[in-house]
Amino acid sequence: VPESQQCELRFMFVKVKTFDGKAVKWEGANANNSGHVKIPAGKHDIVFDWTMQQTQMTGVSSTTYTYETTTKSLKDITISPVFEAGHNYFIGGGQLADGSLKIYLQDMTNMPNEFYGDVVANAPKASKSPTEFEGAWKDNEGTTFVFAGNTWEQALPPGTSTNTGAQEVRLKGTFESANGKVTLYMTDTFAAGKWIKMTAMKSAYIYDYSFEGGDLLLELGGVLPKSRYIKQ
Repeated sequence: VPESQQCELRFMFVKVKTFDGKAVKWEGANANNSGHVKIPAGKHDIVFDWTMQQTQMTGVSSTTYTYETTTKSLKDITISPVFEAGHNYFIGGGQLADGSLKIYLQDMTNMPNEFYGDVVANAPKASKSPTEFEGAWKDNEGTTFVFAGNTWEQALPPGTSTNTGAQEVRLKGTFESANGKVTLYMTDTFAAGKWIKMTAMKSAYIYDYSFEGGDLLLELGGVLPKSRYIKQ
């Protein structure tokens, strides 16, 4: 199949078992590793198992740290999506804030990541010059963006459409915008009470944006629908 008629299927916590009725073995080295394969564009029938291992600290003493690993899994999940040429798709899953499990297929084309071989430019150097995005913005679920110069910081509260997990997610970096698109380069993530540099794992989020009545409209095509952010 010519490259122009292919797309990429990426997966995490997943073992793909059959593709259009043919047995395959697409999986990472262990339950949580990820993988990716090129497939022809069009409609396909895919059967896979999903397994996720989670390790949490359960105790601390003067000499010992205790951890507990739990495994959650679902078997023989069948999907029959239509894949578009030139796009990147991701199968994954996780545990929601209410304890239930969610398996999803997303078009990740607007979330390029060098880990998968995508070409991602270096994040621009920080600048204090204000832009049209300057200030703090919040949507109706409580997700916030703070833009200062060409830097951005996002906070996603738990149990929302943008963060179905049980913990708040915080990201930050620098950005550039042109022709109705704003590219957010992610350089840091917040974990264990501190910011952790992620510059080596080059990734970005490419939003369509516009302004309406003083509000900022953002859409992450294939992942998040258009959302209205109100200036705070």
